[in-house]
Amino acid sequence: MDDSTNEIYDNIIFEATSTGVAQSSRYEVWAGHFTAHADVDEGQYDKDKVFFEVREKGSGEWRQVKATREAEGTYSAEITGLTPSTTYEYRLVLTNTESNEVEYIPSSLDITTENAPGVPNGGFETTSNAESGKYKSFYDPSSPEESLQKKWWCNGNAGSTSVGSQYAICYPDASDFKEGSQSVCLQSRNVIVKFAAGNLFSGHFGETIGTKGGTVFFGRPFTARPTALRLWVKYTGGIIDCAESGVPDEGKKGNYDKASIKVALGVWNYRKYGGDPDSPVKVNTTDVSTFVDYNTDESTIASGERIIPSDGSNPAKDWIQVTIPIDYRNKTTYPTHIIISCAASMYGDYFSGHDGSKLWIDGMELIYE
Repeated sequence: MDDSTNEIYDNIIFEATSTGVAQSSRYEVWAGHFTAHADVDEGQYDKDKVFFEVREKGSGEWRQVKATREAEGTYSAEITGLTPSTTYEYRLVLTNTESNEVEYIPSSLDITTENAPGVPNGGFETTSNAESGKYKSFYDPSSPEESLQKKWWCNGNAGSTSVGSQYAICYPDASDFKEGSQSVCLQSRNVIVKFAAGNLFSGHFGETIGTKGGTVFFGRPFTARPTALRLWVKYTGGIIDCAESGVPDEGKKGNYDKASIKVALGVWNYRKYGGDPDSPVKVNTTDVSTFVDYNTDESTIASGERIIPSDGSNPAKDWIQVTIPIDYRNKTTYPTHIIISCAASMYGDYFSGHDGSKLWIDGMELIYE
């Protein structure tokens, strides 16, 4: 009989799994949730009765969440419903298979959730004529609140009103709003020789290029990770009556106009995208090669969009609140900028839309869940 195999096994030392909470990676801790991990010796504890308990550090009551078995001895759970910028403590709860008693395995690990900055002037209540007497800008250098003193929101008014203040395509509306005392209205117009979509975006306007178009700088510095964009909207549109060559089929004359609300988070290098450090993505509306598709762009780590039709299926003929989920394609990279872009005519970059489409927006906020 050959005992060599037995001798090999006699020399192997089988170590039991060290039971306890395992460290979560930094990127697994968000503003409103985090992923907890644990190692469990399944020879000692019931694999079907593995739980985490969490509470705000120093508070009284624990909240229990069932863990998911990822592999033998490896467990995790997504702990949701947390408050931003708050420290939590958590522990492991197991059932001993021999005694059938519940055991609480303490952890020396705490986690602190990320901060949750909002959208500056998301109610569009603050305005001024800081840039021009022809239109209102959505900031006020004399505001006592620092976040409202500098421009964060911009639009194409600098270009459209060059032929008269009556051609403003973004303005406060105190006659139709959902919260506070006014909303912002984006109105598409045929400005004498060129169609201009009503628009609003985080960033700043560049310059007009004759009567052909202009340049726009998108983005504002931002390092947080929201999970959704929520806002009140109302929309009226019509059949597209202005269009130029090169527009996608949906944007051609005869189709109904559509509104678009986009949000994107990314790590756009301004040298590559042509912008500046604050607003890194530069778009030249006369050059479609500069347009950025945030669904496929390599520097975009997360994005979301809501399209609103103006035909009979329009759900926003009166005010509705919409929540736009932000889909993260990359959860291990932190953003450097955020882009929010709204348009009363979604093909406005191609100078296509309905003359008179209006998109009202109010109560915009970022959600952290």
